[in-house]
Amino acid sequence: MNESQLLQAAFAEAEADNSLNERQKTVLREVCDTFISTGIPVGSRNLSKSSQLTCSPATLRNEMADLESMGYLYSPHTSAGRVPTEKGYRFYVNFLVEFERISQLEESLIGKIAELSHETHNRQQDILKSAIKYACQKTNLAGILLAPQHGKNPLRSIKLFRVLENKAMLVTVDDFGNINDQIVNIPGETSDDILEKLSILLNAQLCQQQFHQYEQDYIEKTRHIISRYNNLLSQLVKKVQDSSADPDSDALFLDGLVNFFDQPEFNDPDRIRQMVSLLDHKENLLQLLAKSLDSKREIVVKIGSDSGLAIKDISLVSARYRGPNSSVGRIGLIGPLRMDYGRVVATLSRLSNTLSTLLVGQGEAK
Repeated sequence: MNESQLLQAAFAEAEADNSLNERQKTVLREVCDTFISTGIPVGSRNLSKSSQLTCSPATLRNEMADLESMGYLYSPHTSAGRVPTEKGYRFYVNFLVEFERISQLEESLIGKIAELSHETHNRQQDILKSAIKYACQKTNLAGILLAPQHGKNPLRSIKLFRVLENKAMLVTVDDFGNINDQIVNIPGETSDDILEKLSILLNAQLCQQQFHQYEQDYIEKTRHIISRYNNLLSQLVKKVQDSSADPDSDALFLDGLVNFFDQPEFNDPDRIRQMVSLLDHKENLLQLLAKSLDSKREIVVKIGSDSGLAIKDISLVSARYRGPNSSVGRIGLIGPLRMDYGRVVATLSRLSNTLSTLLVGQGEAK
């Protein structure tokens, strides 16, 4: 699937917008292209020098004023030119952007990531780090990558083992053989027999293949016996569900964060503090990408307030890639609203295909 097809799939749910005529679409595209390239508000006189439209600066000015009244553009200052709004960028990305093709030089650079899989004896972590580093270098944006996850795999078994008087080990095994264990607090008077019955109830409630293993009347009898442990049972269920949904913090890779401070949008000290705070809360970024794993779309573009980031005027573009044993991950780029979406989508789509080829190949080889 090429870059254009990937983005069309990403915005398959977007409906065609008939509110703009063809000239307004051209003006909006040219304003977006120019502002993304220069970072300087676009005036009608300067736009007329490069516009594909054969019309006067006055006509362009009127069209830009109409686009502003419809919410696609705004003027940061009274006498300044205009820049796209979030709405403007969304229309631009959905319908107007022209996507770049990866150059032969870039193809050869991406090939070096493939070579790395042989040089490092197929070390997945090295491949992932190299991929996100490459993405940051080619786009001058910050990169974020979630290592392959199995998502919400069906659980095979759940066990509770006492380790101290008031603590137990909660162990889960999923259908892929992944084991998760964690220490949980239990009332001091909880007997080993109760722990075993709790294990039975957890298996019956959370392990689909376990339902047929326990007679319904025995489960109901067990529920009656330990009715006073319902609160503990609810807490254990939540812990199992949380642990199966949340990837470990080591699964997240960040790179190119200094690139934020090369952007004029982040010259303001307050914006710098906001960005540092965002990066300090790594778990929020982890959750953001983890939630997107459920999406089947190859490319997801989140603009401004849709990004889920705690800073306005930031966009997040991520691509889905496949890992060993039916796992999936996300590789993404974070930057200002005026990021070069065409180049970003082209870079991520090519990288996601490369990662899928390398990582799935590893799993098959093993």
